[in-house]
Amino acid sequence: MSQSNIEIVQAMFDAMAAGDFELMKSYLHPEVIVNEAECLPYSGIYQGPDDYIRLVHEVVGTWDDLQLSVDAMAESGDMVMVVSEFAGKNKAGVAFKMPMTVVFNFTGGKISEVRPYYFDTNKLAELHVQQSD
Repeated sequence: MSQSNIEIVQAMFDAMAAGDFELMKSYLHPEVIVNEAECLPYSGIYQGPDDYIRLVHEVVGTWDDLQLSVDAMAESGDMVMVVSEFAGKNKAGVAFKMPMTVVFNFTGGKISEVRPYYFDTNKLAELHVQQSD
């Protein structure tokens, strides 16, 4: 029996938590794409599984004590929406916590697009600047 799209997203989160990046890649479409907001320190378009893993490393390397706690997941057709809380500290030790929603689109049973929606990208940009002052 094949996994539902929600099960795939959860399995990918579990693989990320375990540091199993090869397993994470197995859930990604060869042309997966993520577009991070321009004001973020890891802004840009990331395409392909290797680029996706590079993005994960950049996000984790930008913030200390990073946590993503999932509040809810919903599936509709080839899309999974994850409602979560994004929390951590900048390198100067200033803590943050904010709502975040991530939309995962699927093609052929693989994650083909990831669209993160941070509650306040400007706050994250300011926190990143504060750590270099």
